[in-house]
Amino acid sequence: MEERCRIPEGLSSGCKLMGVTVGLVYNLKSDCPISLEEMEDADAEFEDEETVLGIASALESWNHRVIMLKYDRSLARRLEEEKVDIVFNIAEGWEGRNRELIAPALLEMLNIPYTGSDPLTLGIALDKAMAKTIVQAYGLPTPKFVKISKISELAKVNLDFPLFVKPNGEGSSKGIRRSCRVSTQEELEERVAWLLNIYKQPVLIEEYLPGREFTVGILGNQELTVFPILEVRSFSTLTEAYKSTDEEDFVYCFETKRNNLERFLCPAPLSNELARKIINLATEAYEILECRDLARVDIKLNGRGEPYFLEINPLPGLSKVSLYPYQASFAGVDFNRLVNEILTNAMLRYGMVDELTSTNYGL
Repeated sequence: MEERCRIPEGLSSGCKLMGVTVGLVYNLKSDCPISLEEMEDADAEFEDEETVLGIASALESWNHRVIMLKYDRSLARRLEEEKVDIVFNIAEGWEGRNRELIAPALLEMLNIPYTGSDPLTLGIALDKAMAKTIVQAYGLPTPKFVKISKISELAKVNLDFPLFVKPNGEGSSKGIRRSCRVSTQEELEERVAWLLNIYKQPVLIEEYLPGREFTVGILGNQELTVFPILEVRSFSTLTEAYKSTDEEDFVYCFETKRNNLERFLCPAPLSNELARKIINLATEAYEILECRDLARVDIKLNGRGEPYFLEINPLPGLSKVSLYPYQASFAGVDFNRLVNEILTNAMLRYGMVDELTSTNYGL
């Protein structure tokens, strides 16, 4: 595992390939079909126009021609009409546990190359309990958990408080609030009922880990590039509404993001031994779940300072303020280069470029 993994000091500038035609498939926040009155974080996973245009501009800066392909009912027709060479996929879909795999499945049916993981990996990763079950079967540590679909199933929950509850199939902190950390049966019942009612999907309940929280950005396939580990912490002085003197009480959640109550340490201050353990855990999860091209792995320490797998995101945010590009920047990889490195990794997988050319290209 370790010999396939490297922490970059910065990817080389290299030469650029002759441009290809890239279809950019995306969901815009402004097209979100779910009313924000029903769910205040309904559009959290989707993209601002600025992000989509930024990715297009990055691809164009490396001589690629970009065709904008909005995720809607016309996508299949447009893909057949436009005759793209490859798709840069950031489409999240709209609703349901299978939403992230719809665009890649369509692309596979049309035999069109695309960036990122395949439909199976995307579906498994979005189902948090399924992803945890699989990595646990391979011996990776993850908090004890249970998935329930109705309140009556709380009777089978045999976990130690405090617990953490969240929607089983959401990303971008959707459904996650400070109150998701529960210490009593009454709090557990209240929060589970709220999640079931608002998010209309199973709820994941897991034992809460009190230690530090990290995320690990990974790029590549045969050889993995691991960006500097990022730690998420609270501000030392918080607003009165969220005031806490205990770092253990900090929850990286929708409220935290909305009110800018988090701070990021990158590279995270870690001993070499702990950094190695975190990287090994992240890259093992990446390989077990057969991620491709890119992913971000969330990891938390238990009370003894040991790293545990929380979840994996094989479709991480690529806005210029998202965690994945932020980590890449600390490896000397700017946004334009990051976008094109992702594309080139996909092109290598499909045999659209060879190893020699890709080395000159910057990988």
